[in-house]
Amino acid sequence: MRLVSLELRNYRNYARLNLEPATGLNVLLGPNGQGKTNLLESVALLALSSSPRARRESELVGPLGPEARVGALVEGRGRLAEIRIWVRIEAGVTRRRIEVDGLPRRAVDLPGLFRVTLFWPEDLNLIKAGPEHRRRLLNQLLVQVRPGYARALARYGRVLEQRNSLLKRVANGEQPADALDVWDLQLARTGVELVAGRREVMQALAPEAARFHSQISGGEALEVAYEGPPEELLQALHQSRSDDLRRGATGVGPHRDDLSVRLDGADARSFASQGQQRTTVISLKLAEAAVVTALTGERPVLLLDDVLSELDATRRSALLEHLADPGQVIVTSVEADPFPARVIGRSRVWQVRQGRLLPCG
Repeated sequence: MRLVSLELRNYRNYARLNLEPATGLNVLLGPNGQGKTNLLESVALLALSSSPRARRESELVGPLGPEARVGALVEGRGRLAEIRIWVRIEAGVTRRRIEVDGLPRRAVDLPGLFRVTLFWPEDLNLIKAGPEHRRRLLNQLLVQVRPGYARALARYGRVLEQRNSLLKRVANGEQPADALDVWDLQLARTGVELVAGRREVMQALAPEAARFHSQISGGEALEVAYEGPPEELLQALHQSRSDDLRRGATGVGPHRDDLSVRLDGADARSFASQGQQRTTVISLKLAEAAVVTALTGERPVLLLDDVLSELDATRRSALLEHLADPGQVIVTSVEADPFPARVIGRSRVWQVRQGRLLPCG
């Protein structure tokens, strides 16, 4: 998998950008706030169809006009494809349009055409914050490797919203309780599909994460386990109905899934240092890339934002060894100091200044 070229127009702080990255390691250097993360985000957008970073799509549109455009030529399985995404603000409403090779493509059908694995500092929330961040890890992996998962995820979200709305009406006496039966059945059917995908991918992800973490940390044991809903999801929904009516929300299902993360037997959130937590997240991301490679036969493009900070020299060196593997990598850093001369020497390097890329060397 390779990003052959990237074109940005009025995207965040990029008025105009045309980039042709190398097939191996690409290094973006520059102070914070210059656009390094924005560039990685635009590449992730091409793979996921939505930004994993923006709260609102309108944030992607720069100051030069009402429309942002991201275009790219990507290569996978020896085939080239052209992806274009427009985000436009009209009368206060943000609209998005996607085309592949000049033909319209629905957002739920885009993932899987071009695949990436993305790390940025906010991913430390995988350890520090709530379960929604860990579910997002699984979802972003699965939409890229399991056909139909993105559609099932969207369908589950719609059914969950309908059931939660109905719970409030039933609690207020506006609808009979048995009106929930059809939504329970739909939620269970779609939920089982999501859970099956998550369980399957976790069987591959957990040992890979443990392997990478041991190599980078010098022997620490990482354990990652999936904590999903009861296997009989429909029965569990029936049993939780009275509690759900009291809360006005569905309390059981894959929207409540989580991952447990432990280092040397201790909860990583409570006992791991900042460096250990960062190493854990990096290991999960490298494992994600390995799973995508195993399931699709192609290594995803690695997008690594400020990945080397807060790692000691030993862990940094071990991580850089993995970045030497064949495949395309785009990594950012405030300065070149964390990279050994031999790494910089075989990389394509740019300086990023106020939304402009200046080649180095």
